[in-house]
Order: sequence, then C-alpha cells, then structure tokens
Amino acid sequence: MGKCDNAYAFRRLTDAVRLANNQADFEVNLGQMDLCVCDGCATLPADVGTVLAVNSGGYPTLIRDQWFQYHINGTGSRDCVPCGFTEELGRVTTFRDPSAPVLLVAEVENALDSNCILRVFGWDEDGKRIYTDDGDGVLRDGFLVPTTYGFPMPSPIAPPIARIDMVQKAITNGFVRLVAIDPATLASHTLIGYYQPWETNPSYRRIKVKDRSWIRIKYLKAVNEVRGLADWISIENREALLLLLKAVKFRLDNQIAQAKDYELEGMRLLSNEAERLRPPGLAAPQIIFADYPHGDCDRLFY
Repeated sequence: MGKCDNAYAFRRLTDAVRLANNQADFEVNLGQMDLCVCDGCATLPADVGTVLAVNSGGYPTLIRDQWFQYHINGTGSRDCVPCGFTEELGRVTTFRDPSAPVLLVAEVENALDSNCILRVFGWDEDGKRIYTDDGDGVLRDGFLVPTTYGFPMPSPIAPPIARIDMVQKAITNGFVRLVAIDPATLASHTLIGYYQPWETNPSYRRIKVKDRSWIRIKYLKAVNEVRGLADWISIENREALLLLLKAVKFRLDNQIAQAKDYELEGMRLLSNEAERLRPPGLAAPQIIFADYPHGDCDRLFY
C-alpha cells in the first residue's frame, strides 16, 4: 500500500476482503445458527450478510424475497407464512418494532459514552415525519435520544414514535440499549435495540417463517470493518490477500486493467484452495436420452 498509517491500511484490508466475498461463497465465510421464533419473525444479528438456506422445524424451506408479494401469480401479502416457505422482509434498524407509539430512552453501559450521539428517525402516531430542533433553531430529520450514563431519559421535545426506519449512533466504548417506554406512565416497555460499540448505522436482516417454531439458517457472513490488529480477517491465503490488496490500490490509482489482472489472479488462488479443501460429496446422476435398441421410444440411462 506504500507509506500509510494503520487506519488507511485497515480500510484497504476491508476492501480486499469484500472484493473476494462479493465473488464467491468460501467455506470460511459461511455461518450457521439455530433460533427459536415466537411471533413468526426473526431479526438476525449484524453478522448475517445474506441468508442462503432456512430449515424450519426440521424441514427445508423455499425462500421468497421481498418482491414475491408483488408477483402477479403469487399469493400477495398474508399474515401467516405457509409451511415450507421463508419470506425475506428486508433490512431493519431495530430487532423489535414498537407495538404502539412509545418514547425512547438510551442506556449506555460505559460512563465514557455519556452524551454520545444517538439519533432516531421515523414517524409519529399520526403518520407524520418527526422533525426536531437541536437547539440552534433549525429543524432536522429525526430526534436526539439523551445518552446520560446512569440516568436514562426520553427526549423532552420528541413526540411518541410509532415507526422507526433508521438509527444513527456514534462509535462508543460500550454497548448501548434502546428501550421503548410507555408515554403515559414512563414505565419501561420493551428493549428494541442493543447496539455494539462499532455500529454507527445499525442494519439487520429480518425473515418471516411459520409461527412458533425453531429454525436453522445457513448464511453468508457480513464483511466487518477491520479496525485493529486483533480483528479477524477471513482470507487465510496471504499471497491471495496481497494480490487483492494490490488490485484495490491499482483501482484507486485508476489503473483498471492492472487491477483486474491482480484481482483475477488472487481469486484464482482462493478458488484453487477452496476446491482442494472441499470434502467429497455425492455426484449428481447423469441422465442420457438414447434410442432404445428394439424400438422407437426413448430410454433413460443413469
């Protein structure tokens, strides 16, 4: 990468890993988890990049993306999901939605995070977009949730929020809890968000399955930003990683042809390594259509 500081090198390492992940599903980038689903919906952790397969209650399912409800020959939108299907609902910013208009409080777990920025965007109970004044006389989209260590409190100027579509958060030293409270009694209502220190724009995949079931999902891991020397890098082939880093550098220098050459060579090394490590499996049957020796009908050979 030439002469640079650690922060720049970490960003380029992240770019190189993402470059590889966008082209192939290597075994090291695959994950699996088991979940219990109580209300038919499951919001998956930030580690989940793409859901590849879902086993619901011990049976495989067909995944329907968020466009399926618009298909002219489909079933449209229904509250329940038929057995044997999983519906992709897209991305959300909280792991649970408010069940009614609520006020929000933030609980920071580290005293150093007092007064860190936590901004929530959404609509009130009348379907009106929430705008607030941060104190300088200018209306801005969303509202700031106070973050005082040991003294969680709602925003004094924000109305109850009925639907949340985005959360912005500063990088913190500890975890931050987003709690919904009853606007009438100010009693704690529901934990709807639990954000890791590095999350700045929380985004999670949500799926819908049969109600009251357990599910097992196979997924492609999201590419996490490399931020320190102790962070895990999924590419174990050092030569391939160096080639992909050079591809990133050449692309930044507008040398696209050279970038493609290094990218192809790096991916070739990774693909060869993945093929060597892949365990043997059942071969797919070969089906050959041929004329039957004593007639005109076709015969299948396996």
